[in-house]
Amino acid sequence: MRKLTILVRSPNWIGDAVVSTAILGPLRKHFQNDKIVVVAKDYVSGIFENNPYVDDIIIFKGFKDIINKIKGDIGIILPNSFSSALLFALSGIKRRIGYKSEMRSFLLTEAIDLPKLKKEHLVENYKRIIIHLAKEENLNGFTPKLFLSEDEKKEPIFEKFSIPCKTEPVIVDPGSAYGRTKVWQVEKYAGLIDYIMNMKKLPVILLGSKDALYLVEEIIKRTKNLPFVLTGKSSLRESINVISRSKLFISPDTGGMHIAASLGVTQIAIFGSSSPLWTAPLNPLSHVIYKRLPCSPCFKRRCPKETYDCLKEITLEDVKEKVEELL
Repeated sequence: MRKLTILVRSPNWIGDAVVSTAILGPLRKHFQNDKIVVVAKDYVSGIFENNPYVDDIIIFKGFKDIINKIKGDIGIILPNSFSSALLFALSGIKRRIGYKSEMRSFLLTEAIDLPKLKKEHLVENYKRIIIHLAKEENLNGFTPKLFLSEDEKKEPIFEKFSIPCKTEPVIVDPGSAYGRTKVWQVEKYAGLIDYIMNMKKLPVILLGSKDALYLVEEIIKRTKNLPFVLTGKSSLRESINVISRSKLFISPDTGGMHIAASLGVTQIAIFGSSSPLWTAPLNPLSHVIYKRLPCSPCFKRRCPKETYDCLKEITLEDVKEKVEELL
């Protein structure tokens, strides 16, 4: 019997891409002897590296660059965008499965009714596509998971960045590419860092993309202790490796949060404008702090009331209390 090629179009946000790894194990279980290929933007492709369920990763840089590279029998389109369906249609993939959205149904061979978004966890959104394809209602094992290579596990990652960590550090990833409505106040982060370093005698590493450097600078201006700064210095794979070795990971609802969850790291997730129902970390060691105000969740990038009460209501004491419980 001819081996099939199944192509999976990855989401474009790092956090969503991490959540999407949940489908790969069940997909491999159903298509045991077939080829599974992930099509992903360069900046999220590292999420799928070393995944034992994936045979290949194709980097998507643009339509002209990739159309001739994408060949397969079944296309699973996880993003709800028109362009992601168009890509697989132009590539000539025979079966193209995804949700009805953005007037793209004519580009799909199997268009699934789009459920009401943000009323269930995102992983259920992705799971439903695989259940449709496999025709197995009892297919299970939909858990996001990232994998490190043996070389990555052995790498002296802290020494690589001249961080003299003798004990497992606490990692704080304070930024969010989404917007200010996910970012806790800098003075509270500063107070939290000082508390961890003074009272718990643990090193703190600030992590995140270079876009969060301005935020990190503002935090450091307010700290009495000096944390180590990896913000903007580590690659995605290096960040995954660093997070995997942390004692505790603290962040808002962001990509780093989902990375920590997929690695089974003890974590505290601070939620502002978004909803734990939709994007909570799927990790039994996660602890979500969320104030469900009458206006929550609004899912806005900027607070419509300009008050940011959903974040202001989360006090330093709220987070310190949880840290005290976990450390």
